[in-house]
Amino acid sequence: MSTTRLQELQICFGKQKQTDIQTANTAVQMWQLRKLNAQLANPKLNTENDAEEFGKGHEFAVQSFQTSWDVNGTLEKYLSAEIAAWAMAFGLGKVVKSGTAPNFTYTATPLIPSAGDDAELPYFSFVEQIRPGAGVVLDRMAVGCVVEGWTISIGSGPGRANSKITVEFVGSGKFAEPSNIVIPSATLEKLLPSASLTLSINGVNYVTNKNIVSLETAWKNNVRADGGFYPGSGFQTPGDATSGAIRGRLEFGNRQGTIKFVARFENGSSELTKLRSQTTGTATIGLSYDANTSLEITWQKVSFATAELGETDGIVTVSVDCLPMWHETNGIVSAVAKCGIDNIGQ
Repeated sequence: MSTTRLQELQICFGKQKQTDIQTANTAVQMWQLRKLNAQLANPKLNTENDAEEFGKGHEFAVQSFQTSWDVNGTLEKYLSAEIAAWAMAFGLGKVVKSGTAPNFTYTATPLIPSAGDDAELPYFSFVEQIRPGAGVVLDRMAVGCVVEGWTISIGSGPGRANSKITVEFVGSGKFAEPSNIVIPSATLEKLLPSASLTLSINGVNYVTNKNIVSLETAWKNNVRADGGFYPGSGFQTPGDATSGAIRGRLEFGNRQGTIKFVARFENGSSELTKLRSQTTGTATIGLSYDANTSLEITWQKVSFATAELGETDGIVTVSVDCLPMWHETNGIVSAVAKCGIDNIGQ
């Protein structure tokens, strides 16, 4: 009997959004990208039993019941323009495409219900396969997934690992096994390396000053997962109440944006002064592969929440946590991603 290596795993997921939470992406709407982490998006069946019920004559369970399904997963990747465009579109929720082949621009912003936007995030399907076909080991598709959050980490030093993205997602619980999807050929990704960084925060250009050490920025949707189980939300097998409930919607909760960085601290460094005075300004993060392939994230208004002195490799540094705030004209955050792939998030 041959063993199965997890590195045989292939994944694909919706480049385009589903029409609704229950309608899976088709193969032509998906793309295959690579990932770094070994975690699988395992469907989890939740059960209950009747141990606490009276009338049995004892305290032990006699029956168990399938109650509901969960699906969640994580994509950890080297940061590319393609996954950046996808994460911004599906993570923030609203995207406008402009440009023509091969230079597409995706401008993503958060959904704002008070401005008429829906509270439901865009849905996608996620497929995992190992040896599909006659000798199948794994072939399943999670339907109705949304991005729970993304984190971009930029560090110092050579190598691809200094520019990474992690995307968390949660699903409706609905899945298909087998997936009946033929995974498309892998999409060629163009990486956005750490060395390409441009960074201006609260009036200081940290790249021009040559003092940035590391940076992390993130978005969290805090999806209201339990709110997806409402009366009538549906079952894994339609019409079969014994098959376990699935979610009929996935809405964002109280969303959070974060940005934090470490920089060298020297004569003239202003982080502590700006913390004390609660100075506000924009934070603009840029990364690029070439003129037509890039990512720019702008936090429209930030102040410094903490600024603490420390050291990195024996050099005096300051570690700063920023507080993203609502700007009355520009909102909270916007992201502009450029790449050669059409229809991302459409």
